[in-house]
Amino acid sequence: MPTTESRLLDLLRPFLRFLPSDQTLAMDAELGKLGLDSLQSIDLLMALEQAFEVKIPDEKITVESFATPAHLLALVA
Repeated sequence: MPTTESRLLDLLRPFLRFLPSDQTLAMDAELGKLGLDSLQSIDLLMALEQAFEVKIPDEKITVESFATPAHLLALVA
C-alpha cells in the first residue's frame, strides 16, 4: 500500500511542468520553481482534498503551505 508521502508526490508531479520525468521529487523541493503557479495551486488544492478525503481550512491555505511537498504533506496528514 502506498504511503501518504508517495501518494502526495505522485499527485503533485502533473502540476510541475519544469520537473523532468526522470527526476525524483524531493520533499523540500521548491514547487514554484518547478512550475506550480497560483492558478494551479487551486486545482491542486481540490485534487488534494479529493484524493486524501480532507477539507483544508481556509486559514491553512497560504503561499507557504504550497511551497514544498513537505508543507503540503502537513496539510493532508
